[in-house]
Order: sequence, then structure tokens, then C-alpha cells
Amino acid sequence: MEEKELEINNQEESQSGMKETLKTLSIVFKRCKRLFKEHYLRFIIIAIVCLGVAIYFFFNREIEYKGSVLFVLQDENMQQGVSTSVDPLSAYLLTSYATQGLTVDQLKEIGLSQKLMSNLLFNKCVVKGRNDYLINQIIIEYYGSDKPYFKAFRNLSSLTRSQYSVFMRISSLLRSKLEITQRKSGAYSISLSLKNEELAKVTLELLYQNISNFYIDKTTEKAQANYIFLRNRVDSVRNMLYSSEYQVASFEDRSKNLLLYTARIPQLRQQRNTEFYQMLYSDLIKKFETSKVTINNITPIFQLLQRPYYPLIIITTSKLLILIINMAICLFLMLIVIAYLYIKKYIWPEYKDAFDSDDETELADKDLLDESS
Repeated sequence: MEEKELEINNQEESQSGMKETLKTLSIVFKRCKRLFKEHYLRFIIIAIVCLGVAIYFFFNREIEYKGSVLFVLQDENMQQGVSTSVDPLSAYLLTSYATQGLTVDQLKEIGLSQKLMSNLLFNKCVVKGRNDYLINQIIIEYYGSDKPYFKAFRNLSSLTRSQYSVFMRISSLLRSKLEITQRKSGAYSISLSLKNEELAKVTLELLYQNISNFYIDKTTEKAQANYIFLRNRVDSVRNMLYSSEYQVASFEDRSKNLLLYTARIPQLRQQRNTEFYQMLYSDLIKKFETSKVTINNITPIFQLLQRPYYPLIIITTSKLLILIINMAICLFLMLIVIAYLYIKKYIWPEYKDAFDSDDETELADKDLLDESS
């Protein structure tokens, strides 16, 4: 019986609590409605301002042109088809330069790096019939400059403090407009959106060209150094071989009528040198030809599947989205105004009276203390 009575009491308390809550909400709603009627001009002004902002954004929407490049990177596995008879140096090169897949994170690091940005921005291109650095073209388009800012460029260290600051600002602008992704098929996509259609197309093409060149150069860098070393070494040994052969022939011409064997010793030594140079030259030729094959095998192949063509995709803010955002801001401002008016009229006076009564009691206590003293 006691448990049933407790349950009944709890239900009655919950019901009474619900009734009090609903009553409080009803009072708050009526007060807000009264405040809205009393200060309707303020809400009309807020609505007019928000409508004006929406109309402004309707007719001043920022338009950008988006282009994209789609390509596939093909890397050969150098470890396949390597003959065991190849010299150790070539075998090492073929093993060391077995290329691996390029991840999208690595492609982003390459595309957004400072070195590649400097190579890209200081490429000369033609936009609107004007041949200039790409960075000058972007400055003219985005900042309304009439004259080219950069006259000449050697490297980043040659830039002044202000020039480097401008370079970093334009680099940040391009990074914010650039999107690099990889599709499920493995193909890479590079997208770029800029205000000017021609500028977007030219920049995207230069970016793809710089990324491919940079990746190929870095992939084949050591193999290229080995190739140049072998080429120079082959030229040097060839010259020594030709010189030695000429000296042997000269010795034979001079020693035809000599009977003493001591006079033939320099000739024999030169003949041995010539044979050594011949062996060395043939070995270097083999390694040199192998290095050329190695470079051809390890060089990545960029296959372009899609390039930007006119007209590019137009990107702009939706009118519906602008309207929704402005309506949300308008409602938020109205709620703030109603909350301010409600607190000012119904809540603050109660706390103010309480503070005033506390102040009066403190003053009375102070007066009593003064009188007693």
C-alpha cells in the first residue's frame, strides 16, 4: 500500500510540475508576443536590413571558373626482366629505382610545395593577350594592378622582403583554390577555380606540366647523374685510347731500322696501355648503354586522360542558399533582440530590487555601527 501511495504521489508531483512548466512557457510566450507588438518597428528594420543584404549578394555573387585535369601515372617495375649477366652497377640501379605508387598525399606535398609554387608562378604565359609571369597575371586579376609587379626573377633568395610577402600571399591564394584527389580507379584529379576563365585554364595546364616534370626529375635524378658521369668517363677514356694508339703507331714508325730491343720497351709499354684502354673503353660503353636503358625504364609515364577545354564549369553561390542563410541570420537577430527586451523588462527589475534591498540593509547596518561607535 505504501508503495502504491508513493507512486501516486510521484505521478501527482510530475503532473503538477508539467502543469507549472506549461504555465511558465505560456506566460513567457505571451510576454514575448506583447514585446513583439510593442517593438515591431525594430523587427521590421532587422528584416529590411537582412533583405537588403540578401539582394546585394544576389546581384554581387562571386563567379569562378573551375577546370580539372585527370591523369594516370604509370610506373614500370624495374626488378622484372633484369638479366643476371648485367653488371653489378646496373643491377643496383635497377633495384634501387624500382618505382613505387604515388599516393595522393605525396602528390599534394609536391603540388603545394614552395619549390613547385615558385616554378609555377614565375612561368611566363599569355593571358588576355599579355605575356608575363603567371604571378603578375594573378595580381592583375585579383588586385586590380595595371603594371607588372615582378620585373625579373632568378630565385626566391633574390626577392626582397615585400616581394617575398606578395609571393607567399599569391601562393596561399592558389593553395586555397586547388583541390587534388585520387579516384577509385587510381587516376589523379587536379582541380582549380579562379575568377578568370583563361587564367584558370592556363594555370591548371602549367601546374600539371610542373608537377609531372618535377616528379620525373626527382625520380630519375640519381640515374641521370650516373648517366652523365658515365658519358663523361667514356669521352675521357676514348680520348686516352686514341692518343695511346697514335703513340704506338709513332713508336713503330721510329723503330723500324732499330735492332736494339731496349729501344722497343717504350713501345711495348704503350701497347699494353692501349690494350688496357680498349678493355676499359668497351666496359664503360656497356655500362653507359645500360644506364640509358635504366633511365628509360624508370622514367614515370604521365598519361593525360582529361584536360581543361573552354567553356569551363561556372561555380557560384546558390540563390536559395543565400536566402536560407539570410533568413537564419534574421531570425537569430530577432531572437537576440527579444531576449534582450525580455530580460530588461521582466527579469532585471526583480534582481535590481533585490540588489537595492541588499544595499539598503548594508547602509542601515553601517549607520547603526556608526551610531554605536
